Amino acid sequence: MRYYAQVLAFARRYEPEGGSVIDVGGRDCEYIQWFDWFERKVVIDLKPPPASPGVETLAGNFLEFQPGVCFDLVVCLQVLEHLQEPAEFCRKLLQTGRTVIVSVPYRWPRGLCKYHVQDPVDEIKLHGWAGRSPRDSAIVRDGNRERLVAVFAM
Repeated sequence: MRYYAQVLAFARRYEPEGGSVIDVGGRDCEYIQWFDWFERKVVIDLKPPPASPGVETLAGNFLEFQPGVCFDLVVCLQVLEHLQEPAEFCRKLLQTGRTVIVSVPYRWPRGLCKYHVQDPVDEIKLHGWAGRSPRDSAIVRDGNRERLVAVFAM
C-alpha cells in the first residue's frame, strides 16, 4: 500500500541514523523488516506477534508497557481508530519515542468498517488526541480510500 511507502519515507527523513524502532499494534505486519537501518526492532501487540528474524516480539497491553528506554522511532499504523480512548494511547506513543509516525483512515465515513469506533478521523481529531500538531503529515490515497500519515517529533 502507498501509505506504507510514505511511512518509510518519513522514517528515513526524520530518523536517518536509526537505532531503535518499535511498532505498536503491528502484529501481522512484516513492514518492520523494511526499517533495516535500525539496529533494534521491536513489535508489541495485544496478541503475540509471529517470530521474525532480528525482531523482538512482545505480547501485551501497550498502555501497561514500560520500555525503560526512549525509542528513536515509534510507528503505530491503523490502530488509533479502533480504540475507545485514543488520546491516552496516543500520548503514551509520544512519551515512548523521539519521533512518532502514526496513520489513521482519513475521513472514512462512520460505519464503513465496523471495527473503527472513531471514524471519521481528520487532522483536528488526531491533533486533539496527540495534544499537539504534527511536524509533518501527508494524505495518501490507496484505491478509493485515503489515510492520514503524521509525524510527531521532539
